[in-house]
Amino acid sequence: MCGICGFAGYSQPEDSLREMIQRLRHRGPDHTGSWTGDGIALGHTRLAIVDLSPAGNQPMMNEDRSLLLAANGEIYNSRELRRELEAAGHCFASRSDNEVLLHLYEEEAEGFLPRINGMFAFALWDRRRKRLLLARDRLGIKPLYIHESPGKLAFASEIKALLSCRQISTGIDPEGLAQYLTYENTFGRTTLHRKIGMVEPGQLLIWENGTLKKSDYWQPVFPKCADVDFRDTCNRYRSVAERAVKRHLMSDVGFAAYLSSGFDSSTVCTLASRQMDHPLSTYTGTFHMGGWYDETEGANAVSARIGSHHHVVEMGPEDLVRHMDDIIFALDGPRMGMGSFSQYVVAREAARTHKVILTGHGGDELFAGYPVFKIVHMCEQRKKGGQKALGALLNVRMTEWPHLIYFLRGNLRGGRSAYALPVIFPEGMLKESLKTDVYDLVKNFRPEAAMDNLLGGDADPYRRLMRVYLRTYLPGLFVVEDKISMAHSLESRTPLCDNELVEEALSISLDQKLHDNLLKAIPKGAMQGELPGILYCQPKRGFPTPLSHWLRNALRGWMQERLLDGASPLSSLFRPRFLERVVKDYLVSHRRHIRPLDEIQTHRVWALLSLEAWIRTTRDRLGVRLAMS
Repeated sequence: MCGICGFAGYSQPEDSLREMIQRLRHRGPDHTGSWTGDGIALGHTRLAIVDLSPAGNQPMMNEDRSLLLAANGEIYNSRELRRELEAAGHCFASRSDNEVLLHLYEEEAEGFLPRINGMFAFALWDRRRKRLLLARDRLGIKPLYIHESPGKLAFASEIKALLSCRQISTGIDPEGLAQYLTYENTFGRTTLHRKIGMVEPGQLLIWENGTLKKSDYWQPVFPKCADVDFRDTCNRYRSVAERAVKRHLMSDVGFAAYLSSGFDSSTVCTLASRQMDHPLSTYTGTFHMGGWYDETEGANAVSARIGSHHHVVEMGPEDLVRHMDDIIFALDGPRMGMGSFSQYVVAREAARTHKVILTGHGGDELFAGYPVFKIVHMCEQRKKGGQKALGALLNVRMTEWPHLIYFLRGNLRGGRSAYALPVIFPEGMLKESLKTDVYDLVKNFRPEAAMDNLLGGDADPYRRLMRVYLRTYLPGLFVVEDKISMAHSLESRTPLCDNELVEEALSISLDQKLHDNLLKAIPKGAMQGELPGILYCQPKRGFPTPLSHWLRNALRGWMQERLLDGASPLSSLFRPRFLERVVKDYLVSHRRHIRPLDEIQTHRVWALLSLEAWIRTTRDRLGVRLAMS
């Protein structure tokens, strides 16, 4: 895990490159390197994980020094690729997994990208052909941002590095703001920063002769689902997951793992511990409140079974006050809800003794872990006959009904509510909440249009839902996970999003994933007998944060000060009376007694708190004033 940055087409970029590298030092405190020439500048900050020697430092070159590489991430199938390349006569200068990218390019030019199993974002300069390649992994696990201007290109792992360049001006992007307020996320290339975009997941950019060309090297493919026995599917999942976890254990330094009481992190920890010759270190976050917000019982049971060195990290409202600005600053802007808070605090503790940590990201999205999958399944069953649909309906758990009703209502309403994602600011609320000049800019952008463009027009409900998660939701989660962990120089890895496991998930029918109408039936069946029984008896929680309780009690004054103060940067975007009404309704509304509705309210308040912190910290820490234009 590292940080990369650079320029193409800029004159005398050395000073700006040094500043960009400095802004990325938290991503790579072990070494910094740079290269300039041919009108190109490459910068790199290294967090040494594989091949700790200076031979693994970057930017690195191939044998004849015609190619230069600055890469961030890990190539999990590098050993197999290296053997193949060495047999073809290539000479390696290091044991770094990233070096295979140089030699693969020598063999196949950009055609090698679909062969890579890993998480990565890289810049590769071909000195002979005078072209710069930028690429990002299939699912967008590693971020990469760009700024384009006529004949020029700048790029970096984080936006704050780009903002250190005096030649780059920015503001609040109206399309990004429309997407964020609607879905608490931004999609595709869009960010909240005007004139700064993202390289999209599975995308290759080639800068040549002063122009930038973009192409996709990967899109989700859904092969015809085979008619196989459920137990065979579980056995297949277990085998593929074991291989995926084994690949993700590639490291020359020690690593740890997050452990909640959920099936995904428990599966990763269990499979990892089986392949290690020493105890795994595991980390669980919990809150002073206990109850619904305490996952330590399940996590402790898993830890006891696998014999891990277990660490429990307690959090309270004072931690949110202490870290809020740092969290939003690390993220380069708000995204994906309040889970970033607990991630930040636990990552901070894990980073005291480790450089690498395993996560359970992706299991819910790939293997039907959310109640909304049951809505799609019911629709499929209805086509097969009323008896099947009735059976699916009767097997819904009481704890799942509120979410089912919310998303079913959204499907019936259509529009922005038809994508199985919570709508934080409905369209009518945007009009009444934003100042007139701001709304006049935002109204020209329709988040649902951007969503449809990413989904590719697939009308099948199940495939469409999978595309929503693969193309919009998971990339947002990954950006948060990357920025939060790297704020502490900690590399996070996602074994459940390994290429082989993703392809396996795309080949399995929804009938199998919801076998016996059970969410995440395949992972649960595959790990039966390996995981403690207590995990099978508890409702799905998803590591909830007691933010709503805190904001209505201990942090009530803090919330009101940040949102309602006359000097708040929110006053440049929102009508003051709207902000007052949001706070008042949040404190006394009857919706606080209905969990899904209260979750939407809480996300709305969190979005406002995050926007306030983003605009203020960008001004105070980077000297950049963000305004709409």
